[in-house]
Amino acid sequence: MLAAAVKWDLARSGLVVRDVGEETDRSTAPGGLEVEVDGTDDVFGGLWLTWELHPAVRSTVREAVRGGRPQESIVQVSVDVHEQAANAVVCMLRALGYEAERNDQSHRPFAVKVLAGPS
Repeated sequence: MLAAAVKWDLARSGLVVRDVGEETDRSTAPGGLEVEVDGTDDVFGGLWLTWELHPAVRSTVREAVRGGRPQESIVQVSVDVHEQAANAVVCMLRALGYEAERNDQSHRPFAVKVLAGPS
């Protein structure tokens, strides 16, 4: 299965990789790469990878946005980290022989879609 192969290869490359929902408490879930298989048969379906920041950073960003302070530097830093993490994951996957692309659609900002495994 493609998801299992991606998780195995990226974990062997040194990344912390887990399935979406594996951590029951999102407030303490460690940062790293989350893998989600969306089984819908449309453009939203497929194998998706999303970088997650450390829970303390996620909390600080959430508090800044909810508090009407989106201009705080931590918010922009989190955006920059997500963008660069997505780029790095695409590069790693391509080096491992996968076909992958960044997704900049609003339904999955900063996500990576894995299109195919190594041939």
